[in-house]
Amino acid sequence: MTRLLRVNAHDGASAALLARRGSWPAPHPPVLFVPGFGQNRFTWEVGEMSLPQWLAEQGHPTYVLEHRGTGLARAWGDTPAPSLAVLVKGDILAAVDRIFDDAGDFRVVLIGHSLGSLTSLLFASAHPDRVAGLLSLGGGFFLTRGPRFLRALALAGEPLAWTGLARRFPQGSLPLGPIGAALVALRGLLDHPRVPFPWPVWQPRSYSPRELRERFGSGMDRTSVGVAAELRRAFAFDRLPTLDGEAQETTLSRVVCPVLLVHSATDALVPPAVGAPLPALLHNSPDARLLVVGAPPEPAMGHCDLVASGNARRHVWPCLAEWLQGIA
Repeated sequence: MTRLLRVNAHDGASAALLARRGSWPAPHPPVLFVPGFGQNRFTWEVGEMSLPQWLAEQGHPTYVLEHRGTGLARAWGDTPAPSLAVLVKGDILAAVDRIFDDAGDFRVVLIGHSLGSLTSLLFASAHPDRVAGLLSLGGGFFLTRGPRFLRALALAGEPLAWTGLARRFPQGSLPLGPIGAALVALRGLLDHPRVPFPWPVWQPRSYSPRELRERFGSGMDRTSVGVAAELRRAFAFDRLPTLDGEAQETTLSRVVCPVLLVHSATDALVPPAVGAPLPALLHNSPDARLLVVGAPPEPAMGHCDLVASGNARRHVWPCLAEWLQGIA
């Protein structure tokens, strides 16, 4: 059974959690799923496939976070978080506290996708006593090491940054639904294996038409001007985005939990190079490693089908379950 929990942040805004109890008592911390840039629960649940449900059936209590102003949390009328700091110190902290109230577990395992991996890492640094482990799927860490096209696009927005709009209107909403609708409308073209797509967010034919509509038609939600501006700045510097301008080394020194970074060799949006430097920088983590999937003989996987697709269910999910078994 899935339950909807309201999550009240300290600033009065509300996020949401979709909670599932483990199928049997297991000596493992609950798992909190943190979505990426302007995404929602359809990151993890597409058609008949649900990573949170699958892990719950393995005995792990799971909680899917819907940030304020997105997904099911839209019903409470809040705008999206204006900054990475509010995502971390507001929504994620409130979600971890709500899990403690619901399940009695003080610590959680964080599973993040894309930007959600970065915010999860920042939370693990800010609250090391609350995090038992961190699992990143296609994490957006050192973005300058990603595709040149995206960096050029981000840097092209520099003149707009000079206007100061992001500083004056950080809570302005940026809907991603039109982008999702365009991807769905162009499915016949983008899903063709011989048509090059400049930054494939999925490998051709990874989704059925219905799954594609759900993942991108419903899963592309909204973000804020402030978060988009912070992400744009991250493309300009070969360093990890941190909170409050803190030094990268200081932020990473407080991460003391096991960390597993999973990247697909065929993810052209966030390739393994984006996460590769991180394990060596996590000096105080007892076990920080990079796992690359999607290379032959495994099937190719893109940025989104790395998480929830038939190929992910066969080749990625078992790796996650095995890693989680070692987290106490």
